[in-house]
Amino acid sequence: MTSITIERSVASRPSSTTSSSPCDVLRIVSSRLSADLHLNGGLPADSLVMSRIAYWRGQGYVAEDASVLALMYPNEPDVTTPIAPPVATSLAQFPYLHDHTSGLRNTAPFPALMDPTPGIYPIVDQLSDLEALMAAGARIIQLRIKSDRLTPDIERAVHQAVALSHHHPQCQLFINDYWQTAIEAGAYGVHLGQEDLLTADLQALQTTGIRLGVSSHAFWEVARAITVAPSYVACGPLFPTRAKKMPWIAQGIDNLHYWVRAIPYPVIGIGGVHDGNLREIHDTGCASASIIAAIVSAANPAKEFQRLQQLWAAYPKPFMSSTATSKQPSIESVPIAKPTLNELL
Repeated sequence: MTSITIERSVASRPSSTTSSSPCDVLRIVSSRLSADLHLNGGLPADSLVMSRIAYWRGQGYVAEDASVLALMYPNEPDVTTPIAPPVATSLAQFPYLHDHTSGLRNTAPFPALMDPTPGIYPIVDQLSDLEALMAAGARIIQLRIKSDRLTPDIERAVHQAVALSHHHPQCQLFINDYWQTAIEAGAYGVHLGQEDLLTADLQALQTTGIRLGVSSHAFWEVARAITVAPSYVACGPLFPTRAKKMPWIAQGIDNLHYWVRAIPYPVIGIGGVHDGNLREIHDTGCASASIIAAIVSAANPAKEFQRLQQLWAAYPKPFMSSTATSKQPSIESVPIAKPTLNELL
């Protein structure tokens, strides 16, 4: 059962990079989320907020997303063609999200990427692939070794990966999940999923100067990501993928168009990316496209990476101006991201 309430002028929220206090909060408690949402400047009237939540629920969004959308858009868009207004690109328009249970929060933003538009972002689980792709010119890469627990072998692999990265200073190496080991090894960056954000010591990470990448799939997850002020936000899955089982509906290119304009950090498109859809991903204006299978399953991963990177670099730079032609959507004409989670799941 989901509970949504509004509390006015409550005590200070937990420390965050951008929040102010005291503040009014929209409190939501559900099986997926237990958190407070708030805006700088206070919330609209209770009746208006609740009516907007009902409106977005009627458009197919789960309660968690509907709550975020109600605060982002105080005026209901047209029912048939919901359009994102220009203010959707402002950080202040996303509500801050503070989970009721979480690790220590960071008190300052994470450092920006050294190279904010790195192109192809390979994800690998083998050191041999990591080394080959770094040598092939990768400007960003992630080591993702999935396991139920941190083992000595994984610890060694993280340390070895960081050591390899020192020989390729152009490459921004992110370690997936194992943030304590990444700190010990002196890694450039850590990538965390949404569940990991609830347990990681973000203050310890931020203090070291490490970069942080965050996965997101829906409005409430983007709000959580923006609240911790990361180095980049990964949005997906864009297309159906076999990399891992997820309940999320594939977002598609239209959603990516929206996220690129609404999120004030570099946006990485991920999930089902290959050379057949690379051009349309690039044309959204996103910073990077993350690729797993199309690279690691190739006969020569390094050559395949170079081919994809050359394709990406050869595409014309997207035109992001609000005076763009009808073929290049302006900020005003980009539809709000569609629902990505079925209410029944």
